Amino acid sequence: MNFVTALISLFVSFQAFAGIGEDFRDLKDSGINYEIVGSVCEEVLRLRYQEEFPANKYSVVTGIEYGDGSRTVGELDVIVFESNTQKVVRVGEIKCWKDNRSALNKAQSQRKRFLTHLASGKQVFFKSLHSNYKWNKSHFANFKEMVTVAPRGSKADGFDAELSYELSELMKLRQMLMECQNNGQCKSSQH
Repeated sequence: MNFVTALISLFVSFQAFAGIGEDFRDLKDSGINYEIVGSVCEEVLRLRYQEEFPANKYSVVTGIEYGDGSRTVGELDVIVFESNTQKVVRVGEIKCWKDNRSALNKAQSQRKRFLTHLASGKQVFFKSLHSNYKWNKSHFANFKEMVTVAPRGSKADGFDAELSYELSELMKLRQMLMECQNNGQCKSSQH
């Protein structure tokens, strides 16, 4: 490795660490259960969507389950609502797996199941996994985007978008958040 390559590698590593530090600060008091591996990925995607969609016009929510009234059919990871109408403008399905191809297959299967269920004439309920908030089918009518997202490098495997972190960096952030919660320095899901 020459000097320039080493310097670029060090700079990229520093940028990722700085970003992880900022994301740690933004997530440390979220009260999310980070023992669930995918939670950290959902929360980082939520932060990115909050940067993209201004808070005065949009709200970004994680963890909405949907079903047919008698059972849960699936879960949506990160959802962007237009604040005035409460209409969905984007659904992000994130996968943080070691095997991107299997992850993409799962995400595409989940997308197909959701869109098929939404288009059916059946009753559909939507409720938050983190609060008592509920939505109805009209909130999801005519939404524009349902994107698949994964860690850095995943677009090459067919994902629509990727986070700026590698999977190992996301797992390091997860570990930092869990240690902070276990030490009582960060808000825990048990409180």
